[in-house]
Order: sequence, then structure tokens, then C-alpha cells
Amino acid sequence: MKSLIPLCVLALLGACGPTGQPEKTPVSLRQGDFGFLPNKPEKGAVFQYYQPKSDSKWRNNWTSQFDLTGISWNDSRTATLIAPSYVVMAAHFVRPANVPVMFHDKNGQPHERFIAATKILSVGDIAVAKLHLPVPPSIKPYRFARAHEATVGRPVIVSDQTNTLSVHRIESVTGGIIRFGHIPELAPVYRRHLVVGDSGNPSFLLAHDGLALLETHTTGGPGAGPFYGDPTVQAAIRTAMAEMGN
Repeated sequence: MKSLIPLCVLALLGACGPTGQPEKTPVSLRQGDFGFLPNKPEKGAVFQYYQPKSDSKWRNNWTSQFDLTGISWNDSRTATLIAPSYVVMAAHFVRPANVPVMFHDKNGQPHERFIAATKILSVGDIAVAKLHLPVPPSIKPYRFARAHEATVGRPVIVSDQTNTLSVHRIESVTGGIIRFGHIPELAPVYRRHLVVGDSGNPSFLLAHDGLALLETHTTGGPGAGPFYGDPTVQAAIRTAMAEMGN
């Protein structure tokens, strides 16, 4: 079973800034921040039906405007594509080499890969894995969010083990750790209380060029984990990729 990081990490996630308080500022939300949501609140279920090794059907709802093909949903140890041959996962819950990494393109066609090598990073709760073959262009690798994009209060697309998207917001960024909060202004259907089994699922920022990978879940509640916009985190990931061979 997929587990969340214990209390020692929860303490880390509450790390304080130079003033001794978490790096938080008052949040101001604009109506335009949620233009991607329908007028009538609707749960963000991603699939109409999902078959790990066979054809699947993406649901035609508000989630369909996002390219989610780079998330491997077939195992609770979620893997997210960052390059045609590389994925990231939660370091405390790594998918083993004998479990396939399944991706589905926009037409719902499956693409099977396997993990050939894995490196656990010394920063964050991150494992980087190399696939035995690169994925085709129909599967989307996600760029890292940029540090300046991760402003406090900005909406975040959060995924979970039920193959559902929720909408939270950035509460604080402290070095290589980012924390989220719920948005009271939105209907409860858009909130997720992350639980055991959600670790490693990705969250994204909405950018002009599509989804940008922001975090993979380390702990529960609204969510918190390694900040992929942090230069130290990015450098560690790229070093691991280079060591496994580009």
C-alpha cells in the first residue's frame, strides 16, 4: 500500500522563512483564475472508462482541455513523464521494474514501457527513472514549472489515485518544498483531502504552453511535496538523468 511520509517530513513541510513564519501572503483570487472550470460545478473525473493495457476513453468534461497523456495511471505508484525516456515518482513509493508503466494517448490507445533504471535523489521525495524505450510523440512530457510562476494564491491542478483532478492553490513555497491549500470560494467538488495512496501523484500549473509540473505529493491534506521549480531540485534531476544516460 502506498504510504505517506511520517511526522518528521511533516515538520519539514512546515519549515519557516527568515522571519520564523511560513512564507505566506494574503491570497486574492480573480474570477479569471478559474476560466477553465464549467459554470456548473463538476467533478474532475479523467476517464469515462480506464483499461490499463487496452483502449481507454477520456471523459469529455473540463479535464479534457488538459493533456494528461504523460501520467501513468495503471499503478498506485504513479509515474509522471518529464522527457520521452524519463519519469519522476515519489521516492518513498517507487514502481518496480516488473510493473509496466502504461500511458494512453489522446485517442485512448495504450503504450507500454518498463523501468530500466532508477535513482533516488538526495533532495526532496523524488525518484527519477529511465524507461527501457522512449515514448512516442503522442505522449506528453511535462516541463518543470518555473520558480517565478509559483506565486502564492495561484490555482493548482491536483491529481490523485482515483484518476480525478481537483483545484487547490499555492499556500507557500519554502526552498525545495511547496504547500497547497483548499480554495473556499470554489465548490467542495473541486477539493481533495489527499490520503494514503495519493503520494507521488502530480500537480500542475496552468501556463500559456500547457501544464507545467509543479509538485508530486509527499503528504496529505491539500497537498505538499518537492517543488519542481526550485533550481536545486531541477539540477539534481538532470544530474540523475545524465548518470543514467540520455
